[in-house]
Amino acid sequence: MTFPKHPTLARAGLILVLGTLPLLAQAPRLQLDRLERLAGMASEVVDVTLDGSTLRMATQFMNKDPQTRALVQGLQGIYVKSFEFDRPDAYSLADLEAIHAQLQPPGWSRIVNVQSKKDGHVEIFLMGDGRGGNLGLAVLAAEPKELTVVNIVGPIDLQSLGSLEGQLGIPRLGPAKGSGKGGEKRDEKPGGRHEAK
Repeated sequence: MTFPKHPTLARAGLILVLGTLPLLAQAPRLQLDRLERLAGMASEVVDVTLDGSTLRMATQFMNKDPQTRALVQGLQGIYVKSFEFDRPDAYSLADLEAIHAQLQPPGWSRIVNVQSKKDGHVEIFLMGDGRGGNLGLAVLAAEPKELTVVNIVGPIDLQSLGSLEGQLGIPRLGPAKGSGKGGEKRDEKPGGRHEAK
């Protein structure tokens, strides 16, 4: 066995490799299995798993906009779990922590955090690739009677992200409430459905 003639260079290489191990241990796809237990308590469940060929097939049924199709073509997966409950606080902080534990630095960065005592909170996380791009996105929306997690795996153009709202089970991330026909108040449901109030 031979040792490098420049021990400083060898140490720098070792530090570089060891420094990237935490990033390599994190994955852009979140493990959402723990949330399965909530399905039995929910009045409505949306569960979307699109990866590989199913994601390619789903693009045939979505918006014909070329920009939206190009955005999806580069993705490896879209995963959505959404639970609506008849009573508030049906899910626990432990359910949220199981997701938060996966969304930690150095791989993940929280880029949006909106909190409301009345309406709950929304967080958006981005997983960087270390070169100025990204490997995925996660949205965690926790309201008193609803919990939604969206996980998009693959490089995504953040400026084009809005074109996926309301498609492939991805809820609208912008203003969720608006007025429908006849002035009735409508809430946007996951998957682009509306519910009259």
